[in-house]
Amino acid sequence: MKINTKRLWDHIMELGRIGSGADGSVTRFPFTPEDKSAEKLICCYMEEAGLDVERDGAGNLIGKWTPAGSGTAGQPPVMTGSHYDTVLQGGKFDGCLGVLGAIEAVQTLREEGYEPKVPVWVIGFKDEEGNRFGYGMIGSKAICGRVLPAGLASVDADGISLGDAMRAYGLSPDSLDTCRVDRIKAMLELHIEQGQVLEKNGSQIGIVEGIAGLERYTVTITGSSAHAGATPMSERSDPVPAMSRWILKVTELAKERKDCVATVGRIKVLPGTCNIICGETEFSLDIRSVRDEDIRDIMEEMSRYEKLLEEQERVSIKRALDQSLPGVPCDSGLKERMEQICDQYGYAHRRLMSGAGHDSMNFGGLCPVSMIFVPSQGGYSHRKEEFTSMEDCEAGTQVLMEMIREITSR
Repeated sequence: MKINTKRLWDHIMELGRIGSGADGSVTRFPFTPEDKSAEKLICCYMEEAGLDVERDGAGNLIGKWTPAGSGTAGQPPVMTGSHYDTVLQGGKFDGCLGVLGAIEAVQTLREEGYEPKVPVWVIGFKDEEGNRFGYGMIGSKAICGRVLPAGLASVDADGISLGDAMRAYGLSPDSLDTCRVDRIKAMLELHIEQGQVLEKNGSQIGIVEGIAGLERYTVTITGSSAHAGATPMSERSDPVPAMSRWILKVTELAKERKDCVATVGRIKVLPGTCNIICGETEFSLDIRSVRDEDIRDIMEEMSRYEKLLEEQERVSIKRALDQSLPGVPCDSGLKERMEQICDQYGYAHRRLMSGAGHDSMNFGGLCPVSMIFVPSQGGYSHRKEEFTSMEDCEAGTQVLMEMIREITSR
């Protein structure tokens, strides 16, 4: 049975209007009026699909399909879904396709008369992006028991903490342990690729080998502020050259390793005027690799390099770890089954790694994890031009539906 492609597409377009700007972009931050509107709409979609809907203490929207028969309600559920928050001026497909595709897959199975042997939970995860508070994936972390208390103290641009925003939204961040689900049969997530591998290779489906691990740091280099014209170069303790050398070094180390990337996306200098030598620089580092040992080795090398810079540039360097997520391999059996489904439907497919983080990575070590990628036109993501064709949305959702059928039939 084929999914209802028009229904899925209409849902994507309708959800995409919530938080839309005049330029066509979508901004939908968590715990905002736009978030509340999206939540109500998704709740309606879930109810139309025949799901029993509830919201947990972290704000996750959960649609439950509990099969008939004694004993089935207590069995570990198969979970599927993604997030529906966006980055600033993002697009319509990132995350949202995974939520709406999961609803469509389940609705089609129910219309077909299929009855699973284990519960199915469709989840719209809360705040995956972390764009507002800087602490992402609060929803999936809560379900997996991985919320760090310090994360709730993260603040947005207005000084509002994540914990306070949750309370104002009617949630209880002090009891997130109630969200934890200890037994899960599998986690399946449909997502746009956010790159060009599938598009460039003419593949309609990406079978994800694994999700890269990541570490995020805040690096502070402190020197001594002084007059730009009156201080000889030999007498300076300028943190800017040290910062530049630090960034070049970590970039070179990442380039030496396959599937490893290092990004400095935020830089702040103080006092930040043209005629004063800076006294302090602060910048971010986002480093990712499919091999956790790559990140460990690079940061150990950077520790040694920092000592050299401190001596040569007469500065002090402090580095704080803000976030650490280990890499997660996808389940080999589920990958093989996905290949068989693609062959059955005639979908061109290939295996690839995910360099981006996803809610699914929090399930690593708790249950089998599987991710389905579909092409994102031009590799665009996290911007208004983000687009995945109706045909590719259909293909990804069709594969997801068959994966749900496969896993819940035994």
